[in-house]
Amino acid sequence: MNTRAHSLSALTEHASNAVGVRRSDLKPGDVLMLYTRNSLYKARCLNDGRFAVSGGWFDQNTGSETVTSIAGCTWGGKCINREFVGSCGMRVEFGNRVLTSVLQRVVCVPAVLMN
Repeated sequence: MNTRAHSLSALTEHASNAVGVRRSDLKPGDVLMLYTRNSLYKARCLNDGRFAVSGGWFDQNTGSETVTSIAGCTWGGKCINREFVGSCGMRVEFGNRVLTSVLQRVVCVPAVLMN
């Protein structure tokens, strides 16, 4: 698929073939490492469905871990997939409207492996 194509049919095709970390895959304490084109974000899943996020924009603008939601993943426009919290080739949109650069890699570390 041409990544510059933003037609509805192209987005629908990509969405049906997309792989990544789904909201339903996560449990409280799980940690997502979101490697974007420009930054690294760490998002720890909380009990209420929100995330404690650090790295990237948050480190530059708040200087500390910030609790927010993840709205979903997008291709950079107004079309958002709310099921995904991390999918390579897409951007993560946080609840405070921060939009990452394109995800290059997503790593999920289960809470049971965290010290």
